Amino acid sequence: MKKITNKKSNELKLIYLSSFLMGLAEGMIAIFVPIYLYKIGYSVHAIIYFYILASFYFVIFSFWGAKLVSKIGIKYSILLSTIFLISYYLLLNYIDKVNILFFILPLLMSFKMMCYNYGYHLNFVLNSDKNRRGRELSFIGIINTIVASLGPFIAGVIIVTLGFEFLFGLGVVILIIGALFLLISKWDYMPQKIELNNLFKYFKSKQNWRNFISFSGYAVESSINRQIWPIYLIILLASSDKLGLVISLSMLISIIVFYISGSLTDRYNKNKILLFLTGLHFLAWPLRLAVNSATTVVAVDSYKNIMEKFLRIPWQAVSYSIGEKQKIYLFIVSRELMFNLARVIVMPLLVLVFYIDFYPFIISFIIAAGFSLLFPALSKCEK
Repeated sequence: MKKITNKKSNELKLIYLSSFLMGLAEGMIAIFVPIYLYKIGYSVHAIIYFYILASFYFVIFSFWGAKLVSKIGIKYSILLSTIFLISYYLLLNYIDKVNILFFILPLLMSFKMMCYNYGYHLNFVLNSDKNRRGRELSFIGIINTIVASLGPFIAGVIIVTLGFEFLFGLGVVILIIGALFLLISKWDYMPQKIELNNLFKYFKSKQNWRNFISFSGYAVESSINRQIWPIYLIILLASSDKLGLVISLSMLISIIVFYISGSLTDRYNKNKILLFLTGLHFLAWPLRLAVNSATTVVAVDSYKNIMEKFLRIPWQAVSYSIGEKQKIYLFIVSRELMFNLARVIVMPLLVLVFYIDFYPFIISFIIAAGFSLLFPALSKCEK
């Protein structure tokens, strides 16, 4: 039994190592994709529409994506997501030359999200320790934040010296290395059943509405943070390397928070922690309205990242606890589906806001602040 356990642990390490490399590639590129689109001539409302398309495709194909992941297993779903992401990065180089790519690239991204998100979260829930989940989440969060901290700075320097095309190519190389680690792993997997009828019933159930409200809050707030905030910063700072450095510094400052948050989450009532931290996290968006220099961006963005890290650990822990009480894979699929459905419903309002062009950044930050208050709507769970 010990040999089997150790073997499984080693295989999981390979999967996490591959996920780490994928995170490094995405950390270097993802935040600069909206900026890249903006610099090659796309308007902000067109960029938002680009991401809405990805969420729309996700909603349309979500159930079939979930069936595919269930059939091929966690390892191969993450491997397949890498192939979609590589294709996405390579084709980004030609989006300004081949107009149809504006509609194809979001489709590739949606397939990547389905394969990776379903596989990754199912893997974590099935293999994490419920009583130490806060600390496990915080450890993963520290690793991801280190990656997210290094990525923007490295990418910013690469963009200034070698250009976006080289950055996308380097991202592809890192993803291929990550895929090789997946290919050498041999991990047994028990298929997870999911039926379309059960998915509809889950959405219709009133007891899940509180969770859906919380998921909508996360989905909209995070979209504005990832898509609109970087464009605002590049307009303010006017330099990709400076932007990368500023974001990297603010991320690094927040790393220590993960350990504290994970420990508190395991020791105290998650819902009470969640409610308290939501108020502190909310303040970050009004503060962002006041940034006017690199120094204030570092200060305010550091505060935002710190509060977000504090908040994310108990929020995720409560989410996983709720999922374990239900059919776990059905919960994961429903949660990811609600994330993207909320974006499809709400983000078109941001398209209109930027199209009208009446204080669009201020309005979008206010909307983000409002949705950030929905995090504590999750159903109650035990300590």
